[in-house]
Amino acid sequence: MQLWNNFRYRISGIRTTLLLSYLVIIFICIAMVGAASYYISYKSMLEKVETASFQIVRQIENNMDNDMHSKRNLLLSPYYNQQYIDDINAYASMSSESKFVIRQSFEDLYLKTFNTTPITDFVRFRIYYSTGEMMSSSNNSAHENPAKVRNESWFKDTVNKDGRVNFINVPDSESISEERTIAYSTAILIRDFANPDQFIVVRADYSDSLFRSISQNADLTETSKFLVLDENNTPVYVSEGYSVNLLQDILSRMEGKQGKFWFNHEDSQYFISYTRSEYSGWKTVLLMPKEEIVSPLNSIKTAVIYTGAFAFMITFLLSILLGRMITKPILDLHKSVNRIKRGDFSVGLDVNRRDEIGRIAMNFNAMRNELQMLIENKYIYQIKLQEAELAMLYSQINPHFLYNTLDSIKAMADYYSVEEISEMAQSLADMFRYNIKNSDEVVSLREELEQIEAYIRIQSFRFDGKFQYSVDVEEELYDYSILKMTLQPLVENAVFHGIEPMREKGRIVIAARRYADGVHLSVSDNGVGIMEERLEEIRAALVRPVVQEQYLSLPSGVGIGIRNVYARYAIRYGTRMEFRIESNEGAGTLITLILREEAAGKSK
Repeated sequence: MQLWNNFRYRISGIRTTLLLSYLVIIFICIAMVGAASYYISYKSMLEKVETASFQIVRQIENNMDNDMHSKRNLLLSPYYNQQYIDDINAYASMSSESKFVIRQSFEDLYLKTFNTTPITDFVRFRIYYSTGEMMSSSNNSAHENPAKVRNESWFKDTVNKDGRVNFINVPDSESISEERTIAYSTAILIRDFANPDQFIVVRADYSDSLFRSISQNADLTETSKFLVLDENNTPVYVSEGYSVNLLQDILSRMEGKQGKFWFNHEDSQYFISYTRSEYSGWKTVLLMPKEEIVSPLNSIKTAVIYTGAFAFMITFLLSILLGRMITKPILDLHKSVNRIKRGDFSVGLDVNRRDEIGRIAMNFNAMRNELQMLIENKYIYQIKLQEAELAMLYSQINPHFLYNTLDSIKAMADYYSVEEISEMAQSLADMFRYNIKNSDEVVSLREELEQIEAYIRIQSFRFDGKFQYSVDVEEELYDYSILKMTLQPLVENAVFHGIEPMREKGRIVIAARRYADGVHLSVSDNGVGIMEERLEEIRAALVRPVVQEQYLSLPSGVGIGIRNVYARYAIRYGTRMEFRIESNEGAGTLITLILREEAAGKSK
């Protein structure tokens, strides 16, 4: 039993706890970083491959369109010489000898055209008259039945296109010529637009060397598949390893003129990207197996594993050293605390944990709680002391003497008909009467607004109509109780710090509204506002302990009045109030005092 207790004591020690905690945290962090790195690399590589694959398909399409456009221009050679057009119009009425000459001239024209251009996949050409008669061919092909030619689909499609190129996918049964395998053909109708019934159809056959060359130049991987489909989604060219079932499954997913998507077929996953040529109407399709795309990630995975293992070993050794540095002074402190428990000092320890930190935690908490209590008591004492000092200053002035003096000034002003002085004296007398009659700390909102109106009248003479003043108060809130001198300091701050520095006319609005979170009392102005840095200083200054020296160091833009309003409400209502200062430089300032429902009430 003793051995078990010793073992439990050892494994519950702070050194063991720290070491195990370090190992768990380090392992989790390394695993998360490694997994995140691999995942980010994986996603990044897939995105790059998807983008590159689509760009390859677009480039292949552009190359094919350029090549097809060049081949179209070759077929249009007769249009460059009017004599050929005239020969077409007159061919039906010519003698046999003349027809032979015309056929030979067309054959020479196209032989020269195709032999002098760098088209490597050209196999042969054939020229047919409108009746289906074969006029000539580059390889002396056997003449075909004109009626049969005229009824073939490619011939009809070419005639219907009326001068536009017909791109023909040659079936396997027709793809063998004397020289090379024919993959596709281009055909075009050539005629005089003034004589539409007389025309020739020129058809040129090509091998698949263009597609093989494009595939090689695109630097495709060994297992990637490159397909070219005609307008009917019939393969024109496919790379090795082509599967009919695979193509059918892909076609069921292809929508629109272009796109890209991941596709599962049997036990493999492919990335498909495709485009449709606006020129030929053929589709270019590229299939890339996922295994080949992600194969470079195997090296990244290996690097992540080895790097993580190395980092774990290094951090393991560092955690041992760091643990010893942390636990040694704590163990020394623990021994000192045990001596106090044995009777060196009359200190009782309440331990909730079995490790070293648990044995000193209660002492720390007790000292912390005591220190916090002392600080709070000192804070409240300083606030009360400041209020007492302000009250002492106010008591040095005899309000009744000043009130009687103001009445005398008003009487003299009325006698000499000086209305401005009379009104100012009356307003100031009203303010003194407010302080004399309302000896209580709490007044109604109506009484506070009357006090502010007297103050505004006095300031209006000084600023000569520089600002406007309005009140927006819900009717039921006029009788709500607030602390005396709540809004007047806020209005004074708006006048001197917001409106006075302005050149244009200002506006001050006092509002009182009830919302779900309580009663909102606010004073707003459209004055110069407060810079963001200074606004943060003001907010910080409001919540510092209230001592007289700090009043002197308040930031410009906030005075003793605002600070005093905040302090009085903080003392009386605590968390049941909220004091907000919002300002935008050049747009004005809004000061809002929020009293919770339990903090606000009707005056008696």
